[in-house]
Amino acid sequence: MNKTLIALAIAAALPVAAQADITLSGSVTTNYTDAGVVDTDASLSLSASEVLANGMTATATFDVLGDEDQGSATLTGDFGALTVGEIDSDGAFQAGDVGGAVGNTEDADEAGTTVSGIHFSTTQAGLSITAQVNGATGPTAAASTVAETRSTQFGATYDFNGVTVGYAYASADADSSDDDSTAAAKAAEATVTAGVNAAMSAFGVSYAFGDISLTAGKDSIDADTDFNVSYTTSLDGLTVTAAMDNDSEYQIDLGYALSDTLALNAEIDSDGGDTIMGVTYTSGSLTASATRTSDTTVDTSVALDFGNADLSLARNGGDAETSLTYTVAF
Repeated sequence: MNKTLIALAIAAALPVAAQADITLSGSVTTNYTDAGVVDTDASLSLSASEVLANGMTATATFDVLGDEDQGSATLTGDFGALTVGEIDSDGAFQAGDVGGAVGNTEDADEAGTTVSGIHFSTTQAGLSITAQVNGATGPTAAASTVAETRSTQFGATYDFNGVTVGYAYASADADSSDDDSTAAAKAAEATVTAGVNAAMSAFGVSYAFGDISLTAGKDSIDADTDFNVSYTTSLDGLTVTAAMDNDSEYQIDLGYALSDTLALNAEIDSDGGDTIMGVTYTSGSLTASATRTSDTTVDTSVALDFGNADLSLARNGGDAETSLTYTVAF
């Protein structure tokens, strides 16, 4: 059955107090480059929300433009929130991975990171529990057929006195993968697929005190324990953020507001030795910026905000390409 029809059926079955109003939103974006390439993208969404007779709230959202129709239905109340339809493929796992041990899942087939499934979350007395089931989709009998693997995920966090501890588990990969018949093919695929893998668990902790925050996490696949320490401070228009991780890699972000319209920024990243310096000017609906990277290339842009429409002219110094983008949203 079509996923949109499933979500519609669920929404229709809920006992509503009155007919819900439907909100229509979307955008059309056209991009033109100096190479003569014209690219137009459009999005269109329908959403409705209604307070039910029992005090719960039902929400339905449908994206009706794109490669596939996508939709979801959500029921929220004192018990928590239950969503059926399109969900984040690793949402429950990431909810429990407070130490950031596992990065967000990237699909091997580049089809996105949403799947059809069921997602549930609740918080009671400082304990948050999240669980989901990713549905298996597509044929799986033939080799090299892209399909989503059925997966059960779980995430839990507990907050006490500013310290948050978390645990996460996933029974199978959270991304869609080729159904290759050989172990070598599957191993090769695993090396290029980031994110949640089969039978993976993670434990982490996070703590913030004043301007300093600390996270630490360990997953069941990586032998190393990941940690990150960051410090942020502001003084007289100057904002400084410094962070360091377990690989002794650091990043320093500097921002200084010369006035209400003019601001300077810089970023120093030890990973690759990148240094970025930029300046931004804002006046009314006009925003202009220029950024110089350590490879001496300069990116510039000018943007005009017309409310529900935006027009921008940008120059990418790396590939020497100039583009004009016009977006209308409603």
